[in-house]
Amino acid sequence: MKKIFTFILMLAALTAQANDYTDRILVLVNGEGAEQNATISVNEHDGLYDLNLKNFVLMNGDEPMPVGNVELLNITPETAGDAIFLRANQNISISEGDDENVPFWMGPLLGELPVEITAVLREGKLRAIIDLDLREIMQQLIHVTFGDELVRGTNYHVPNGDFEEWHTSTDSYVEPNAWHSFESATGDWASLAGHHIEKSDKGIDGSTCARIYATSIFGIVANGTMTTGRMNAGSMSAEDKKNNAYTDISKEDVDGNGDPFYVALQSRPDSLVLNLQFHQPTPNAQHPYATVSAVITDGTYYQDPEDKNYTNVVAKAQNNQIAVTGNDWQRIAIPFVYTDNTVEPKAILITISTNADAGQGGKNDEVLVDNLTLVYNSRLSALVVPDFAPDKFEYEVETEAELDNLAPVADGVASYVLTAVKDTEEGKCAEVTVYAADLRSVSKYTVSCKAGDNKTTAISAAESSKAAPASYYSISGTRAKDAQSGRVVIVKQNDGQAKKVVR
Repeated sequence: MKKIFTFILMLAALTAQANDYTDRILVLVNGEGAEQNATISVNEHDGLYDLNLKNFVLMNGDEPMPVGNVELLNITPETAGDAIFLRANQNISISEGDDENVPFWMGPLLGELPVEITAVLREGKLRAIIDLDLREIMQQLIHVTFGDELVRGTNYHVPNGDFEEWHTSTDSYVEPNAWHSFESATGDWASLAGHHIEKSDKGIDGSTCARIYATSIFGIVANGTMTTGRMNAGSMSAEDKKNNAYTDISKEDVDGNGDPFYVALQSRPDSLVLNLQFHQPTPNAQHPYATVSAVITDGTYYQDPEDKNYTNVVAKAQNNQIAVTGNDWQRIAIPFVYTDNTVEPKAILITISTNADAGQGGKNDEVLVDNLTLVYNSRLSALVVPDFAPDKFEYEVETEAELDNLAPVADGVASYVLTAVKDTEEGKCAEVTVYAADLRSVSKYTVSCKAGDNKTTAISAAESSKAAPASYYSISGTRAKDAQSGRVVIVKQNDGQAKKVVR
């Protein structure tokens, strides 16, 4: 009886290692495509992982094309902080799906296909980027992005940073989706706050942008302000901190688009970047600046300007000295400064105003805002190699022991760094891969070990430069063992030159 009970426990433990993740997926075929839902099954066994994109259906225009199960087997996991990375470049055969409503699956007819995947398991969520190369048989390159956090930037980015989407707030006035001004303000004086935001067609390259403008109420200048939180007009005194922008994820109020008055953020960006124009028709030497402020919090109540010492702050990115730009768009990058506390990020409050000082400036001041985004770095700030520079990606060291002591340091607060020492035809090398926290950018550093006893003469060196290519890389930058047939590869030759070829 005891043996049977033990067997049941073991079976349950093994079964628990298989998990299905259903999420949003973006499928691009030669750069064009659409979103849909999909499921990826992850199975852990013997320290390895299998991933199966189940019942994959490719949309060909409005017509579904059932492909089947895209399965990659025996992937060795790599850890970076609290994340598990699953990276593989395999040739696979697609099997039939198990959806009984699909009479025919095309995948098994395609034969063996090259598939490349980068998947990340973290905090019970799966994010994945999958490339299927069908160019040899169908002239198609399929790029699959799995997970709402990758597809739409949920919890990593601020929605509607290009200000293309707007909704009606009150009295036919509009606000950008995910953004708010005095049109939806709370407070005793909200009805007298006036209107301070509008949709403008003066964005970069003729796109839509947000125009924030100041007004005068009873002779008092009311700064134009826009926020991802909610405005509160609590006093007739401009300097009173009852006039503020605030955020609180416990609030259930929604705006005219049905969205909450906060933006969720469960990540640690490195900087805030936006394009801005600041116009002050009547120069004010005492109050010449516009301001941008971003504060990451744990989601509990926070207001800007602060009315007390808040302990729920994770980081701040603030610039209160934005000078007049004229009619030129200015790109502004503001780094986040992180606190030393252990507060976990849950929300971000961004506030943009026509003046850094409450009630100052002029009644005709305006700020135009476009293309606002959070940036996650994917470079190294340090690596123990000769003449290191963040934008230099290939190095050589004298001994193999140095490959084990590279001590890479990422310049991103939440970047992922993976280091692997590999054997190549030329000797050992280390590959240091840096992924941005949002997985939207990646940098690869290669450190090779010099073959100290392989001295060559001038003649042999010249012959070597004409020899077969030294190394191969996939189009995404991953080093490959050889140039596989039917694939586009980057070939780095012995003479240091690189070229793109189709094998």
